[in-house]
Order: sequence, then C-alpha cells, then structure tokens
Amino acid sequence: MSAETTGQARRVLEAARRLLDDCAIERAPVDLVRLARHVGIGRIRELDIRLDGQLVELGDGAYEVILSRNAPHTRRRFTLAHEIGHLLVAAHENGSMSCGDGPTEELCNRVAAELLMPGRFINPAVAEDLDVAGFRRLATRFQCSLEATGWRVLNLGQVTGALLVWRQQDDGSLELSAAPRTFGFDLPFEPGHVLDGDLPFVRQLAQRSDGPLAYMHPASGKAYRGDYVRLNKVLLMFFKTAGGAVPGRGRRAAAAPGQRELFGPGGAGE
Repeated sequence: MSAETTGQARRVLEAARRLLDDCAIERAPVDLVRLARHVGIGRIRELDIRLDGQLVELGDGAYEVILSRNAPHTRRRFTLAHEIGHLLVAAHENGSMSCGDGPTEELCNRVAAELLMPGRFINPAVAEDLDVAGFRRLATRFQCSLEATGWRVLNLGQVTGALLVWRQQDDGSLELSAAPRTFGFDLPFEPGHVLDGDLPFVRQLAQRSDGPLAYMHPASGKAYRGDYVRLNKVLLMFFKTAGGAVPGRGRRAAAAPGQRELFGPGGAGE
C-alpha cells in the first residue's frame, strides 16, 4: 500500500469516526439510518435486485440507497455502511465515489467496519479469553455477520487468532468460506478449502454442537488449538494459538491439510 493510499485511508477513517461523533452514536447497534441522513442519503429502499446494494444520485444533491431485500439483515446493514463509505470518500478525497475501483471498495469495507463496530465500543467488549461463543455474542450485539465481526475484532489486535467459517455442503463436506485472522497468524487452510465429509473428524464434528478442538498440520507439524460451534449448516472454528512444530514430526508431504486426525489430546474427540 502506497503512502498516498495509506494517507487517504487514514483521512477517510477519521471522517467516519467524526460522523459517529456528529450523530451522537453512544451505543450498539449503531443507528445507520441516522448516519445515512447526515451524509445526504434521503431515501433507503429494499427491492428485488441482484446486487447487494446500489448508491444512486437523485440529481438534487441527495442520494438514495437501494438494498436487496433478499440479503440477510446483517448483509443489508454492512451494504448500507459501505455506501456511506463511498460518500465519505467523495467528500474528503477527489469528489468521486469511484464505485467498482478495487482499492476504493476495500476502503469502503473498512469504513463500514468502523461505522458498524466502532473501536471505542468493540475494545471494552473484547476479553483476552475470547472464544467462538464470544464472537457470536459480539455479532448479535452489533448486528453484524460473524465474518465481519471476526475481521474487525482480530484486526484491532487485542486478541490473536483466526475465525474459520465453514459451510456444510449437501454431500456432508465442509467448505471454508471465510477465515478472518490477525496479521501474522499462519493458517493451514485458505478460503475454498474443502474437508471431505467422510473423514472421521468431520463426522465427529457433526455429532456435537460445540467443544474444544486441536489440529496438527500434517506437513509442518504445527499445532493449532481452539474451539468450535455448529449453527445449522455453518460451523465456526476459532483457533486461538498456533504452536511450533511438534518435535520429531518434521515436514512431510503426506496427506493434504485436513486429512489427518483433527482432535488431539484435550480436543473435541475426547
């Protein structure tokens, strides 16, 4: 990221914090409609559209935001906060909303996280012993998705770890849809990784709603520990620690990540 881009992000994020102050936001969940009105969004409509949302200039200096009524409530809130971000970028930078521009879209996502989960609200709410149930409570409190909550909490840097969001497929397999983490926390999985539903530990996960777990990466021998909870067809894992390679195991290219026993001593298999 260039110095210019970093400076732009800092200015826009500061503008987002001032917006929260100007609108006297004092508690969660944040009143996004109040923020939207303050930046000139005069109308918010929910329609059957294919996009998550759209910002439309009305021609009289006002704007409207159209949201997909088919999107989950948390997604609609994030989309509205994202569109507010576009107006903040336009107001404090080059006058253009730059919709579709990669760096601008990423910046608007950061603004959305700042507006939905202000640091001054999140920081006191995060305990050092945060577990996966704690992420659920925070997501409910701030009316955000678990993915967005995980990204925000972990990147504020108060806790270290990775929240893995797995989607259960019709064949029983688990596909990793998101893995927000703190920077520098190495993971054996990346979004899109699939765990075969026939693996013993995947079947074991299906038999319990929550519990502790341990995972050893088969190539590096690095040990990961945390806990998990199952919510319908979504399974959440939160790895809190990533230990060094297990002595005597070394590197070996045997099974692919996720193909060995997931539950170690003290893990969910006991």
